[in-house]
Amino acid sequence: MSHDIQDFVTRGGQRVTPAAIVRLEQELPLVLAKLTTADPPQQPHLLDQAQFLVRFVEDCLENHYSPADLAALTESIFALIYLHKGTDIIPDEIPEIGYEDDSAVMRAVLLGHRAEFARFAGHNGMPVPLPSVEP
Repeated sequence: MSHDIQDFVTRGGQRVTPAAIVRLEQELPLVLAKLTTADPPQQPHLLDQAQFLVRFVEDCLENHYSPADLAALTESIFALIYLHKGTDIIPDEIPEIGYEDDSAVMRAVLLGHRAEFARFAGHNGMPVPLPSVEP
């Protein structure tokens, strides 16, 4: 199953367009607001992971950080778009499981690019939100 999620994230990152990046840049505050408002109890780590990826994407797009692993950037963008969009594999409104797919996508990105995120975290003096083994 985790291999399927990783493939989904890889393909999603490969399909990120410049227009999608511009749209996400404008909507980044809404991504975090959605999670803060929802506060999914079954995925308590999701907000920290999303905040980390938002910071990573913002710093990359504003030329404050240059990633060596460009797939880490495109897959992070994909994960944040996936988190924000209204249509998911599992609708967010379903109690207890609505954010499991979002969590799986975030985990796949963070685990797939550990070295890049460790480098970014070190560059900024911040911890990497380690993915939980839980959804």
